[in-house]
Amino acid sequence: MFSFSRPMKVLPGSMLAAACLLLPSAAAEPVPAALTGAWRISRIVPTSNQGCWTPQHAQAFVGTTIVYTAHSIRWQGQEVHVPEVVLRPVTDADFRAETGGDSAATFAELGITAKTVMEADLQHEDMDITGGSTEVPGDAALLVAPGRIIISACGVYMEAVKSAPAARAKK
Repeated sequence: MFSFSRPMKVLPGSMLAAACLLLPSAAAEPVPAALTGAWRISRIVPTSNQGCWTPQHAQAFVGTTIVYTAHSIRWQGQEVHVPEVVLRPVTDADFRAETGGDSAATFAELGITAKTVMEADLQHEDMDITGGSTEVPGDAALLVAPGRIIISACGVYMEAVKSAPAARAKK
């Protein structure tokens, strides 16, 4: 499963409880309001990292829509229940360390100019909705700017843009 999250270290019982109290930057929440709604995958973002898919494989995702609700992700007729979301700030150094080190994509490659962006890591059971892996496209999103997120599937990064609500789009 794709995730930008940092690995969790197992600590003895009382130390784990104390450590959890000291981690205010990562908290379980519903899908944040900034992410809820429909997002159209607008393009594959070219990067130098290696993934289990090629950009050509993921090209079929371009033009499709991911819908986030408070507790689910919907894509291609499939719905994935999301019981919790871990929301935290992430820097380029954090992102690179957690997604492949020296061979990882960089914020610059992803078109991110901010020093820190929010990451929403949507927790869910493994599912095969792409036919090629148990990853769920959009289950981790970098909230890059209002109306723009970066998601990934098998190491291929995609930009998604917020779709206009149906009522507004008809005007």
